[in-house]
Amino acid sequence: MAAKTAVRIPVLVIADWDADGATSAAMIYYAQYYRKVYPLRGRHDMHLAPAGPRSFPDTLAQHLEAYGCPDVIAVLDIPLTERVYSSLRNALSQCKGLRLVYIDHHFSTLYMSKKLYELSEEIYLGHKPTAILTYHLLRSLGVQRLTPRLQAFMNAVGVLERSRRPLTEAEARIVKLAASISKASTVLRDAELWRKLVRWLASPLPQDLPIDREMVERVIRIAEESDREIMDKARELAFSARRIGYIKLVDARGKWSGRGASALASKLYKVLRQPVALLVERGDGALLLIIRSRGRGAYRVAAGLMREGLAENIGGHGGLAVVKLRSGVDMRQLEEELRRLSLSL
Repeated sequence: MAAKTAVRIPVLVIADWDADGATSAAMIYYAQYYRKVYPLRGRHDMHLAPAGPRSFPDTLAQHLEAYGCPDVIAVLDIPLTERVYSSLRNALSQCKGLRLVYIDHHFSTLYMSKKLYELSEEIYLGHKPTAILTYHLLRSLGVQRLTPRLQAFMNAVGVLERSRRPLTEAEARIVKLAASISKASTVLRDAELWRKLVRWLASPLPQDLPIDREMVERVIRIAEESDREIMDKARELAFSARRIGYIKLVDARGKWSGRGASALASKLYKVLRQPVALLVERGDGALLLIIRSRGRGAYRVAAGLMREGLAENIGGHGGLAVVKLRSGVDMRQLEEELRRLSLSL
């Protein structure tokens, strides 16, 4: 593939918009730009690009069209889907000698890991947040220390992704800042702003936050209002919950539409204080079953539904699994499998 500009960029980093993705990207940027050790030795130009699983193929294609083939593509905190896999396979076939680094913790990536290992040996997966997986990789390569700012944000991501309470008041402030920045970045979808944030996180120099605080606070107020509405809906739906084994099943078909179903499942889990399976119908008619539990139980239940042929694919991470059910699934069979699989919770 011929480049369409005179400048070829050797390292391409594509990461998710949220705090985990941005912090992971900042670690790779720090290791390459400041430490000159990974993913290539020495000083090399890098291109940073935010994306989600849906926009990933276009983001990758646009870079290859504009800059040609890089030496390395690092994919961070992006759930593996069939479209993401196909775009990576095509890029590897077009760009001879291209290295692929993939670091992630999402359920769909773990479930499809065999496909990833067919593309590359530099695959680093686990149940911990992607930022922590990236940190362990860099430590194994000799990068023993991060900058204080980057270290603090990595710890904050661990708190946010695992839904635990901060240990100290100082940690609580960093966690709140990381959560605010994550929400602002996800809502605004401003790629240049995201790049500035990544470079700010990676820099060892004292610098002001590259995001206007008033804008962040405005986004947070909007998010908090949405959060209150979702909690009110969760309290309303909680009365309709039915016990299926050790799971409470909430059928919200016709009662919930639009985005935010994962947040609704988390609120139901908080209200009911036990594992929850939330059934919703998307605008295109597809049925989603969102499972929320402690630990990795949600993943075990989702993987079990895949094995039994009731699920088309699974997503999510941590204690939350998003299951796309197969078209025409039998509800009685689904409930029986949920009852059996709930024994693993």
